[in-house]
Amino acid sequence: MKRFLAIFAAALIVVGTAMMSPAQAGGVAGYCAPTCAPEPVCCVKPAPPVKVTLCVKDPVTCCTYAVDLCVPAECACEEPCLVSCRPGIFGRKVLTYKWPCCGHCVEVVITKHGKTIVR
Repeated sequence: MKRFLAIFAAALIVVGTAMMSPAQAGGVAGYCAPTCAPEPVCCVKPAPPVKVTLCVKDPVTCCTYAVDLCVPAECACEEPCLVSCRPGIFGRKVLTYKWPCCGHCVEVVITKHGKTIVR
């Protein structure tokens, strides 16, 4: 048992010394291992979203609604394309618009009472 404890204590000393810095282990004070520091990255933040008004036409009643929504700044000057129109729950119509320049999609829901919801 004493022999096991002596071997265990020696192993702890070896592991502890390996984990110490060179200055703590009795080596050269102030020694730092060379590291590969990453190059500083220059990030350009994207412009904040822009509020635009989209004129949405109900395909069933032909009523036009002005819908305010936010789109990425690069899409603000582009006209969206109507990608799909499908029926929703409770008599709603779901219109999907996509901006071809940036790939941004928006769903506009028109309720049976004429209220618009942007998703």
